[in-house]
Amino acid sequence: MKLNIKNLTAIAVTMTLSFAASATDSQSTPKSPESVLQAAIDNFTKLVPIPIVTIEESPLPNMMQIVTEKGVFYATKDGKYIVAGNIHEAKEGLPNLTKSRLAKENGKKINALKDSFITYKAENEIHEVVVFYDTTCPYCTKFHNEVNDFNESGITVHYAAWPRQGVYNANNKTQFTGAYYQLENVWCAEDPKAALDAAAQRANLPRSTCENTIPEQFSLGLSLGVTGTPAVFSIDGQLVQRGYAPVKELVKNLRGND
Repeated sequence: MKLNIKNLTAIAVTMTLSFAASATDSQSTPKSPESVLQAAIDNFTKLVPIPIVTIEESPLPNMMQIVTEKGVFYATKDGKYIVAGNIHEAKEGLPNLTKSRLAKENGKKINALKDSFITYKAENEIHEVVVFYDTTCPYCTKFHNEVNDFNESGITVHYAAWPRQGVYNANNKTQFTGAYYQLENVWCAEDPKAALDAAAQRANLPRSTCENTIPEQFSLGLSLGVTGTPAVFSIDGQLVQRGYAPVKELVKNLRGND
């Protein structure tokens, strides 16, 4: 993967010619900081074939912070070492810098689809959560039947469609799954909130179709690590809880993410 070095000026200027010289033996012609950096990026791309979102300075000296579609990695600027893991700032509470950086990217993804979610807004909003939801999931139904309790506790609930069978039939990628069609009946209804309420009471919804972002919402869940429903995330994409939990536990978990 060849990247535009001009976009990496903030990194390149921190690399000195002495660093470039140390990356070569005494018999070699010293390489420019830009070429050493590009070689390191090319090596990372070859070894970690995940689309790169951005490359920036790392909290650790002499390392790059590489934000990918699957998480945050760190690499030495000579390309010799790659680190996958969390960096914590050495102060009270051990702030997780990796988690905070990843939350920024997750927040962007969520915001891009936020208008496609079905939202139950709290009158006195304190928190917002995104709940990945499937109408065939009994614990999703249990969660939704208590959505008023969540709203009264100051929690705005945004439902994202996440068909547990996937979007497309495993044996025929041109056909949608039954779970997708059920969610489409909700999301494409004239009144999606009323349709979701009815689906939670096991009502049979009329068939509805429309242009929708259900595949994108499903992909968003995959990128956040969703493996089942309901899965609850903060509005910036930090996992709050997997599965159903009563309102008191959800509030406790949300406070832990603050």
